[in-house]
Amino acid sequence: MEVVRLVEEKVLSVTAKVLEMIEGEISYQSFETGLKKELDGLGCEILKLVLEELDQELLKSAERKKEWVVERKGDGKAILTPFGTVSYVRTYYQHKESKKYRYLVDQKAGIETHSRVSENLKAELVDASAVMSYENATVELSRFNSVLKLSRQTVSSCIKGFSIKEAPEPEKKRKISVLYIEADEDHIKIRGHKKKSIAKLVYLHEGVTGSKRRHLKNAKYFTTAQKSSDELWYEIAAHIAKHYDLEALETIYLCADGGKWIKVGLEYLYDAIFVLDKFHMHNSIKVATEHAKELRKAIYRGIYKLDQEKVLQNLRKAFDQAEEPARKERILNTTKYIKNNWAGIEAQVKHPEVGCSAEGHVSHILSARMSSRPMAWSSAGAEGMVQIRAVKANGEKVKDHYLARRKEAPVIVELKQAVKKEINRLRNKKMLGRESLHNVPLFNGASNLTRSALKGLNERMVI
Repeated sequence: MEVVRLVEEKVLSVTAKVLEMIEGEISYQSFETGLKKELDGLGCEILKLVLEELDQELLKSAERKKEWVVERKGDGKAILTPFGTVSYVRTYYQHKESKKYRYLVDQKAGIETHSRVSENLKAELVDASAVMSYENATVELSRFNSVLKLSRQTVSSCIKGFSIKEAPEPEKKRKISVLYIEADEDHIKIRGHKKKSIAKLVYLHEGVTGSKRRHLKNAKYFTTAQKSSDELWYEIAAHIAKHYDLEALETIYLCADGGKWIKVGLEYLYDAIFVLDKFHMHNSIKVATEHAKELRKAIYRGIYKLDQEKVLQNLRKAFDQAEEPARKERILNTTKYIKNNWAGIEAQVKHPEVGCSAEGHVSHILSARMSSRPMAWSSAGAEGMVQIRAVKANGEKVKDHYLARRKEAPVIVELKQAVKKEINRLRNKKMLGRESLHNVPLFNGASNLTRSALKGLNERMVI
């Protein structure tokens, strides 16, 4: 097959250039740089050859002729790939019945009509932007190939179009008796909004394991900056039903700060026990008694004895001792917080083994990228980025999720079987990588150490 022969020639051509570099007086670092440049060029050439060969296969295809007629040949297209710019020519067709026009080779390869950047390169940009600014992501990708430098707008468009692919059905549901769910939020700036919006984070796990370095068992993270509370909790409830044996599941603990959107989850989690996060409770009490620290012990004593009236009495004492209106307001807020979350406080005392690390997870997963530095997001951009951060927190590949949103291109059957047949023929004859060695000048020159070493590698089918 023509494409196999052409690819082999290109490989040998690169080999010759590599040998020239070896023969010259160059440093190892210069050799690395030169090799990277040659291999990128080889990648572009191979992609060009494959696309143009596929175009020719379609042109000769009897199946194609039944539905599509040739409108014109030789139309050029350039697309930026991880190797660099690939320029190729292809044929333009018209459908006999619908009269629609299409480049069939682009359709086969999954290349959009007006796209100038490959989906693989976009996926790498999205992955890089998860930990750095849009500008730095483009610089990071182009540090070894300046051609790959794209605009921040390109990255932004990719982020806005990101979505998480649906998880496959598990072969077997997990059987556990206790499931823990924790939730908190990050406050982010959305362009055009005076007040900050919230990015919600919910994660479920099966407990904590480890001694020196503790981690959550089988943690799964969910986040959103756009979805309603009902949409998010429905998604979480559906995940639990899909992955866990509900008959074996005896208890679900929901541990959080008591926000309204979090308590919506109790409507979707059957018989879940809400446990108030100790961090937020302690912080609220600390703020309310900053001027009357001697009252804190009495307040905590009331909490541990589940004596709500005693807690409220001491908060009233703190209110009477306060002078500034702002401090009085903070005490009233704490009093309201204690009343609204007393059931969660009772569960906290009765189940001291249930902890909550939501504050740290929000900082690590959301705030580190979304709000730790002054920045403003578009609504769609914020949603895309929090989803990307969740994918990374789940230990999954951002690239897989990004490419899954694209309609999968059909398998290139026209090339697949033909390439396999040709490669098997060459393997049987033990000719792949050998039949054109006379094209490499070094193999025909005087004997030297490099020539001997490379011939030895060739005999072992390495090159």
